[in-house]
Amino acid sequence: MNSSPKRCANEVSLLPYDLIFKILLLLPAKDILKLTLVCKTWRTLISSPNFIESHTTRCEKVLTFLKQFSESRPNTFDINTNNNNQFTLFDPNPPKKQKLQIYLMEFNFKHQNATITDPNISGFREILATCNGLILATNKTGTLLILNPTTRKLLPLKSGTIVQTRDESYGFVFSPKTQQYKAIHVFRDESGHIDTEILSLSTMQWTGCHVPTFGLFRDFTHKPVSTCGVLYWLPGTNNVNYIISMDIDKEKFSRMDLPVTTGMNDRLIENGDLLNFVAQLTVYRIQIWTLKRAECEEIWVKKCTINMDYDITGLIPVFMTKNGRFLVFKKWREAVYEYDMEEEEMGKVVIDGDRNFNYRMAFTHLNTLVSWSNSTPLW
Repeated sequence: MNSSPKRCANEVSLLPYDLIFKILLLLPAKDILKLTLVCKTWRTLISSPNFIESHTTRCEKVLTFLKQFSESRPNTFDINTNNNNQFTLFDPNPPKKQKLQIYLMEFNFKHQNATITDPNISGFREILATCNGLILATNKTGTLLILNPTTRKLLPLKSGTIVQTRDESYGFVFSPKTQQYKAIHVFRDESGHIDTEILSLSTMQWTGCHVPTFGLFRDFTHKPVSTCGVLYWLPGTNNVNYIISMDIDKEKFSRMDLPVTTGMNDRLIENGDLLNFVAQLTVYRIQIWTLKRAECEEIWVKKCTINMDYDITGLIPVFMTKNGRFLVFKKWREAVYEYDMEEEEMGKVVIDGDRNFNYRMAFTHLNTLVSWSNSTPLW
């Protein structure tokens, strides 16, 4: 005979708080969010900064990207009309013209397959950067905003300097020291000089800061990578022998030499709060270097070398799993590959029944419950 709901609720309430905490940590963010309706105790636990931080550290990386859709879809969350931070607002009658909608690619490593999921959120123009499950993006009118696709909370931001040439780069970073999120805008002005401005989500104001030396940035093709409150850029697309960094607290740019000169497909990636440089040396060999922090300096240490007996030209590194075992590559717009560093094997990832990964730009993302302020509730 089934237990009554009242009896089940009483039995759950008898579980130790620490045990409930640990059980909930095992669940994906989208399921945890539903459990805030179980009772006030769970709601308080799930919305606590301690739980959100603990859950975020367990989240594995996914890829997020934009894709057009044209069909009329009911109950679509449109970021152009839902800008008042309400969790349950939807556009009941979305227009039938084409929109850019966000999608997520979740990986099942070792089995070499991935699934594309649809959060049903539309109205994007561009994704600019991601950090801890938050996305810095623009809507179709060009308005800057911060969005958590899991909680569907969004925060419109004031626009910074408008760059007509689009010769610019946005970064989004969390400072462990100040516990604040900041957006960074680096752009080339009409005179050809590089300028910089920063927006702190605590003040919601753009302010000027230290400007990089002339010629330090060649172009803004590569998106910056953030780790431990520092942003890193590859300043050009090819034949670059240094990287640019910006400490978000000091708000100053600096230059650091790379261990090898870059090629077209070389990239910076983050893993375990460490910066990694993935470089293709020959058509058969890829090297991975890690930037280690000592007391007074930072040095590049060779992490591993990938040697294959066939041509691997065209593989572009995308991200590394948190445990450092798997490295994900994209081959132009054709396919996704994963390399197992323990087994030293490369394999093609089957995506939704071997569907090609044909999207121009993808960002690493975490499905978290994070908000831009620890005092901001989830709902």
